[in-house]
Amino acid sequence: MSTRVLKWLGVILPVGFWLAVLLLRATLFQEDRTSAGDLFALTLIALGATVFSLWVFGIVENREAEIRRRSEQLAALHNAALALTMELDLGVVLQKVIDLARDLVHARYGALGVLDPQGEKIDQFIISGITPEERARVGELPRGHGLLGVLIKEGKAIRIPEIARDARAVGFPPHHPPMHSLLGVPIISKGRVIGDLYLTDKLTPGAPFTIFSPQDQEIVEMFATQAAIAIENAQLYRQTQQLTVLKERERFGMDLHDGIIQSIYAIGLMLEDGQHRITSAPHEANQRITRAMQGLNDVIRDIRNYILDLRPQRFQGRDLKRGLEEMTRDLRANSFLTINLHLDSQDFQALSPEQTVETLHVLQEALTNIRKHAQASAVQVRAGVDAQRVELVIEDNGVGFNLSDAERAKGNGLRNMRERARLLRGTLRVESQKNGGTRLTLHVPVEKSSPPDETKLELQD
Repeated sequence: MSTRVLKWLGVILPVGFWLAVLLLRATLFQEDRTSAGDLFALTLIALGATVFSLWVFGIVENREAEIRRRSEQLAALHNAALALTMELDLGVVLQKVIDLARDLVHARYGALGVLDPQGEKIDQFIISGITPEERARVGELPRGHGLLGVLIKEGKAIRIPEIARDARAVGFPPHHPPMHSLLGVPIISKGRVIGDLYLTDKLTPGAPFTIFSPQDQEIVEMFATQAAIAIENAQLYRQTQQLTVLKERERFGMDLHDGIIQSIYAIGLMLEDGQHRITSAPHEANQRITRAMQGLNDVIRDIRNYILDLRPQRFQGRDLKRGLEEMTRDLRANSFLTINLHLDSQDFQALSPEQTVETLHVLQEALTNIRKHAQASAVQVRAGVDAQRVELVIEDNGVGFNLSDAERAKGNGLRNMRERARLLRGTLRVESQKNGGTRLTLHVPVEKSSPPDETKLELQD
């Protein structure tokens, strides 16, 4: 009811009520004026005014509560949009999209289905609200059947009060968490659906869950517009990074061809000339060989400089922050893995240059093992520093490995990482679960101390 209607009712209803009281009084009390009639009229007017006041103020309070809810949702939507604009890494943006969408409407579970280029099936499925253990028990991620497929095909938002009662639902796989109400909203960019938001079981005080309201759908649709922009920006940023790497490779190839190869060819001619002069002019031959050796040293130095420029994080002269960024960017550009880098600090100067190099070698070995053996689709790299130590955590969502196989711990990869951890005077911890991925944690002490007898290496299931 509008405010204008309430204003008119505030005038009409009291007047009408007063006339009704007068008519009723004239009917029941024939004499001109009595105390009983006055008391009766006063009681009815007071009662009517009380009921009217409660009714009107009840409507006003409901409207105020709705305005507060809308204001809170709009503020949350504004904060969510700001949070998305602060990220450019595609993997981080996708996870933030579904996490923020859940928070906006207080959903128990959420998922973001990123569609393939054809827009026909789910290519990536990012979840929120489910623990890694629950995720491992569910098994293979959905590809777009049932109600998920309905949203993909129709490209329109859907609200389902009870999933199990909908004829289009195909049920859940074994060990899947129970879900009831559903809100699905497409993410549309430039007229094309690039993904879908799936939110289930709205949480409310005093009830396990409730259905999503039209206002919930409206706020998520507004958020989906912001999410589309953030996802598109992150995709463009990734493409820019990949283009940068390709340009670096092209430059490196040109430098090799135009500089290194030509220099080696010239040195070869010099050695060939020296070979012919060994008998007839040994002194000149010796000079030629000496110059050739100097030329080879120059070529080695040039090659080293090229490598340092191409992969600066793996050698001296770079801090840990830049090394982590460069290495994860390199893997992201050369594989189909989603790499997320989280830096809990911007200052990693506590490590010496030697510690920085060894730490980055551990990361290099870990990422190489993930790429070759883990069968993973995503990798999380996190680094932090405090007064005592630097912590590096590398975690993937791959198949893990069998910890009961003692020979596995003796492989070159783990042995090399353990040796580097020993040189760092640190600890190396590896945790693995079958079908649950692997987590590697490296702790490097900041303060100098004598190296321990043996670096601690823990393998946990």
